[in-house]
Amino acid sequence: MSSGTVATSDVKQETQKLLRAAALNIVVLIEHTNKFEGVEGTAAGFSGPSFKKTIDELAGAIDKEVTRFMIACKPPALDVEIKALCPKINAGFFQLVQQFDHIPKLAGKTYLESVRKAVSRSLVSIVMLFNSFIDDKVEVDKCVVADLAYTASSGIFWEHCKALSQIPADNKAAVSSEWMASVSGLIKDATEELCDSLNEAESQGNGNDDDNDSYSDDDSMNEFDPDISADRVADGKKIQKMVLLAKHTCDKIGLRCIRDCSTLDDERTIWLDRLVDLGKPVQNAVDDLIATLFIEDDAEWKKQSAVETEKLVNLLGELVTLAITFVDDSHLPWFELCRKQLDATKHSSNVAR
Repeated sequence: MSSGTVATSDVKQETQKLLRAAALNIVVLIEHTNKFEGVEGTAAGFSGPSFKKTIDELAGAIDKEVTRFMIACKPPALDVEIKALCPKINAGFFQLVQQFDHIPKLAGKTYLESVRKAVSRSLVSIVMLFNSFIDDKVEVDKCVVADLAYTASSGIFWEHCKALSQIPADNKAAVSSEWMASVSGLIKDATEELCDSLNEAESQGNGNDDDNDSYSDDDSMNEFDPDISADRVADGKKIQKMVLLAKHTCDKIGLRCIRDCSTLDDERTIWLDRLVDLGKPVQNAVDDLIATLFIEDDAEWKKQSAVETEKLVNLLGELVTLAITFVDDSHLPWFELCRKQLDATKHSSNVAR
């Protein structure tokens, strides 16, 4: 299947009206999908793997019909074939949303959002594909369209139809993916960047600044790669210890709380979602703490670094307390030690002030 730009079509006006009506039906499904909050009640009767298998089969069936549709729309357009395929494509997406409507709220917020994103994107993609062949185009919510990263409408459809077959099997898988993408992965990147910046600042403080010569002709680099002054290296290393503690804690949670969660009952499903909810602010706090090292005014940076350190300590404390709720007993000593270290850091900060 080609994922290039859709060729100019000569679809008749009568057929275009049918395409527009089909697109409007899909828009209704998009609105419904974005409002759906999950079925109330227990998740006991819901099977993520079975749901995933059904979605895989539906996505494959829709893929085949849309492939035939694309071929029919190429000049000279086969209007009879297009008219026959439109109801089938609509029916396929209607069944897709029907399956989505079976997901219980207690299957997990992160899981529900992951599936919603995949379904919503595939729906938007088919509307954009239909719009490629009609003059009176159907409008889709700009916020929803802005979330799409592709511009070629046929390419959008193939990519997001493929995404339907890659939805997580359950909330544990969804949380694991989200944790790596939005928490531990970003903290890892921030830790490495801080280490590089501190090493560079320390090297400059020792008079080893030869490496900077290659960048001397590019003043714009300073806008994207600010330097830590040499006299802040010692304080920067204290901040680095705090950032490393955040990294180790989030890595540990990713392994021992999320990956090793063997039972996915309603309580643990909610627990996993809450880990993500509390983990994201920790990641933001890490970035905010590191950013204080680049504040030029000394008085302001000392004040702000104290504020951001306290914020990170408090957020980590809440996250660790939550992690302890269901973590296996064999890992409790590590988290208890971490909590004591956070309490000691908080105490020393209060004494310093």
